[in-house]
This record gives sequence, structure tokens and C-alpha cells, in this order.
Amino acid sequence: MAATLDKLSDSERAELLANIYYLNMRELHDFCDAHQIPYAIYFETDDGRIRKSRDLDRKGIVIDRVLHFLKTGGIKPRTVFAKSVVRLDSKRSASAETDRVFYGAYDDKDPKMLALMKTLTGGKFAAGAISQEVLRACWTRGDAPTYRDFARRWLKAREDHTKPNPEWAFLTDRAKGTAGAEWKQVRNRKASAAIAMLRTIAP
Repeated sequence: MAATLDKLSDSERAELLANIYYLNMRELHDFCDAHQIPYAIYFETDDGRIRKSRDLDRKGIVIDRVLHFLKTGGIKPRTVFAKSVVRLDSKRSASAETDRVFYGAYDDKDPKMLALMKTLTGGKFAAGAISQEVLRACWTRGDAPTYRDFARRWLKAREDHTKPNPEWAFLTDRAKGTAGAEWKQVRNRKASAAIAMLRTIAP
């Protein structure tokens, strides 16, 4: 399939690229399903097989895949965590900063892990979107960081987040002072406009 954004005028393209961040995950997944764009996370087992997990790519990753499809006509590969970063047999609590953070064993509600990360970050750590971004980026690269490295990366990511990611549309609008009482209606209108345009150029 050829690139589809070329079908739009400059103003239409700018409108779509702005409004696409207002789509929710269900709307994005519907588009992905229609065009065979992956958004499920897979992992490699000890015997080398690839299994589908219950986890899904973050919104920013999904939007990046959609935009790549629209700009190039190509489909980026699915997310697969190598077996070197996967541990599914247990959820052992982190006991030392040199322990490694593995997919399948990391538990962001574990009290020992939270206490360790609080200690390593001077009391600043909070499990959430930033920690998931950091860890999934590591796992995608085939890296299972130590908790010490995780803490360092988390602090750096937190420092770099001077404003919300574009896919966090509500937080972005709130930071700009434009997320008023009618924000849901605004979101629905912008999302509907994006969906209509997507159906026109990529039915």
C-alpha cells in the first residue's frame, strides 16, 4: 500500500496529525485491526517459541505505528521481548539494587519493590506511565536493567518530562489551560474528525 497522507492537503494533513492524539485506545485498535497493524505484546519462551501476552503496547507506540503506516504504507514489526528479559515462573520481591527487573516478574504494587525504588530515587519514585515507558523500552532492546539502573533511568525520564507526551491529550490540554468542563465533547469532536479522515484515505 502506498503512503496515504499524500492524498491530503497540507491543512488536512496538519489537522489529522493533531487530532489523531485524541483517539482513545479502542478507536486506535479498531483502525489497527482493519489494517493488520500489531499492538499486542509478544514474548519469547525458554524453548524459543513466541507467545502472545495479555499486555498491549502503550498509546504512543500504537500512534507511532499508525503514523508510520499512513506515511509509508508499511507496517512496523510487533513488540517481542526476548527470552533473556522474561521471567514468568515467579514474582520474587526485589531485595537488592543489583537484582534485575524482568518482564513477567516485575510487580508495580509490590511493597518491597516500591520501598527499594523509593530509597534509590530519594523518595521520588511512583509506579505509573513513566516507569512502564522506561521498562518496556529496556525490554524491547533486550535489556533487563538492575533496579539501580531502573531508578537512574526513571529519574532521567521524569526530569525530561517537562510537558505531557502528545498522546496524553487531556494532560496536554490541561497544561495549555484548554481542558475545560467540555473537554470530553471536544475530544469526541476531534476524534470523530480524525476517524472520518482516516476512513477517507485508508478505508
